[in-house]
Amino acid sequence: MIPSSAIRLTEIIAGIGVLISSLEVLARPRSTDDGSWNSWRVLRLRRRWTSTGRTGAMVDGLLGYPRDLIGVAVRSVAAAALVLAAPSEAWQALLLWLVTASLAMRGLRAPYGGEGSDQVLLIVFGSLAMAQTFGGQRIALWFIVAEACLAYFSSGFAKVLHSEWRDGSGLLGVLRTRSWGNAWAARRLSGRPVLCRWLSLALVSAETAFPLVLLAPSPLLPLLIGVALAFHLVVAVVMGLNCFVWAFASCYPAVAYVVLGSVR
Repeated sequence: MIPSSAIRLTEIIAGIGVLISSLEVLARPRSTDDGSWNSWRVLRLRRRWTSTGRTGAMVDGLLGYPRDLIGVAVRSVAAAALVLAAPSEAWQALLLWLVTASLAMRGLRAPYGGEGSDQVLLIVFGSLAMAQTFGGQRIALWFIVAEACLAYFSSGFAKVLHSEWRDGSGLLGVLRTRSWGNAWAARRLSGRPVLCRWLSLALVSAETAFPLVLLAPSPLLPLLIGVALAFHLVVAVVMGLNCFVWAFASCYPAVAYVVLGSVR
C-alpha cells in the first residue's frame, strides 16, 4: 500500500464518521441550547478568555446557540465533499482544516456527552490537514498508528487497574447505565458472573495487546483488522455509538500501511 492510498482511505472513512456525528447534532439541535447541560451561557464562564473582553465576544458569536449549528452544518458539507470527491490540493487542505477547526471548537463548545471517537476523529483530521499542508504523508500515517496504539493500550491498561473490570462487574455496570447501556444485553448477562468476567477479560486483553498488531505477519493482518472491526461494530450496536466504528476504522489504513510497508 502506498502512502497516498492509505491517506485517501483514512480521509474517506474519517469523513463518513464526521458526517454522521454532525448530522446527529443537526437532528437534535436543542442538545446545545441554553436549557441543556451544554449551555454555552454556563460553559463559557469556565475560562476567562471565552467569557470576557473582545475574545470572549468573538467566541460567543461563533459558539452561542443557535449560531454554533452553523459550524456543524459547515463541517457536514466539508466532510461530505472530502468523502465524495478528491478536490484540488488547495481546496482539500482548506476542507481538512475546516473540519479540524470545527471539531476542536465542538470539543470546547460541548464537552459533555461526547465519546472517544470525537477525540480520535480530531487527531486523524489534524494529522491529515498537516500532511496535506506541509507534506509528510508517511509521518502522518505513523502518527495515526501511534495514536491508535496509545488509545487502545491506555484504555485496556486503565481497566486492568480496576478490580470491577477484572471480575466483570464493570462491564455489567456500563450496560446498565442510561447513557451508554443496553437493557437487553444487561438482562442477558445479569446473573452470569463467569460470562461477564470472561467477556471483560477478553475486552481488556484485546485493547492492551493491540500494539502487537504491528509485529503480526502480513497474512494475518486482514483477520486481525476484521476482528477489531467486529468488536467495534458490536460495541456500536450495543451502546448506540454510531461513529465508534468509523472513527477507529479510519486508523486501520495507516496500520495496514505500516505493517505491509515493513514487509517490503
